Amino acid sequence: MRAGLVGALVVLAGLVLPGSAVAAPPEPSAAILGAAEVVPGGTFTVSVELFNPHGFGIESAAAQLRLAEAPITAVVELVSCDGGACYEYSPTSYRGGVGDLAPGGEATVVFTFRVLESAALGDYPLEHQLVGANYSFAPGHGPVVSVVPSPQVADLAVSLDASPRGILTSRVTYTVSVANHGPANASPVRVGGTYAAGLAWAGGSGCVRDGGRSVVCDFSSVPVGGTGSASFSVNAGLLTLGSFSASVARVSSTPSDPDGGNDSARRSCTALTGLLVRC
Repeated sequence: MRAGLVGALVVLAGLVLPGSAVAAPPEPSAAILGAAEVVPGGTFTVSVELFNPHGFGIESAAAQLRLAEAPITAVVELVSCDGGACYEYSPTSYRGGVGDLAPGGEATVVFTFRVLESAALGDYPLEHQLVGANYSFAPGHGPVVSVVPSPQVADLAVSLDASPRGILTSRVTYTVSVANHGPANASPVRVGGTYAAGLAWAGGSGCVRDGGRSVVCDFSSVPVGGTGSASFSVNAGLLTLGSFSASVARVSSTPSDPDGGNDSARRSCTALTGLLVRC
């Protein structure tokens, strides 16, 4: 009787009872590390997790990535790779070799790609796959990389020049320049400034007095690679002596300016007498 009971328990141990859960072995998977939206010229990183659930080794195993709807080399180029020996396998795919993958073995390959400047905007579903010399998984679908337009920005550089009018003069004309380094056209642009105490407003071209010793200069548009200029003039009093300065800075512009380090300028002049000014 005891021997029969032990035999029954052994048989039951090999059965899967109704309702009991059996975990499936993990499949190869891929995930984007970071943002899934990238502009032309930008980079993104894809991590591919490999796992061999079989009782035999997979020879010359590799993580493979391709696009579902376009040759991958027409959209991205490989920048770097971690965890495998990565290379362009064909115009349609990139691979990261990890060597032989033993039963139950795991590996991770991390690809970093740069989106080509010529890449069309849109969504690009990726397909990932564990491939080997003796066995390959079916392709897995996802994730999706979205190539989006570059943000519209215009890097503006503001400069200021000062010119005394003649040799014996009490007037100084300041020229405000705005150079657009792109990549987008700027429209409109406003530059504000101040001039030193003791100087009197004498007029402007493209610049107006904004109360007290403040100045506003407006530019309707400054194209990429172009420069806009405006000017204002001030008179030094007969008792003006020593160094004095004026300063200007970008107040606003459309689209936004990504670099504020070149948005302001200052220029100093020296009055030897009220009628002799050097800048």
